[in-house]
Amino acid sequence: MPVLVAQRGGPCAACGALVLKGERIDYTLGTGPRHLACADRLPELRRNQHAAPCVLCGVQVPRGAGALSVTETCEGGAYTRRWAVSCADFLACHERIASASST
Repeated sequence: MPVLVAQRGGPCAACGALVLKGERIDYTLGTGPRHLACADRLPELRRNQHAAPCVLCGVQVPRGAGALSVTETCEGGAYTRRWAVSCADFLACHERIASASST
């Protein structure tokens, strides 16, 4: 569990409450900032900061309305991060994928 001091405020990825600047937090790139008390909880609220298309169904997801994920790869010593936004409403996303594949 990497414990850091928050450089800026923002929402906790687990509970959604505000993380204050200067507060000690649990932080990893994939999960985002969490209060130390929330470190055991799943990061359910990692949200996108910018509007982007859903990687699964392609619909435009507004800022703060999607789930954010990251993958990091290393090729030849160079690291590459790929951020992906998916719909927070997984059922609607699944229906869009099913209707697109049936046509």
